[in-house]
Amino acid sequence: MKKIAIILLLLAPILFGDYEKDVKLPSITFPMAQDEDFKAIQRNCQWCHSHGYILNQGKQSRKFWRASVIKMRDVYKAPITQKDEKIIVDYLFKHYGNSKEE
Repeated sequence: MKKIAIILLLLAPILFGDYEKDVKLPSITFPMAQDEDFKAIQRNCQWCHSHGYILNQGKQSRKFWRASVIKMRDVYKAPITQKDEKIIVDYLFKHYGNSKEE
């Protein structure tokens, strides 16, 4: 009985308190570079991938980004055109590439 009383005392503020206050959560955004090629990213990549996913890849070579785009098209059947493939690879390398490698 003593345990139940302690639990009720601990839960009382939650169960009977006034918790209709507005809670503001911090906004976490990952703004992507929105140059002229960004629309190809939106059209082809952001259906499945967030900007955070791209950031988690780290700075990568053009070869890495090209292989990733080709894998998305060939293995996962993403409807990426040849024209968009080049635009996407260039965009990813320009903004998220390892400048030491081509």
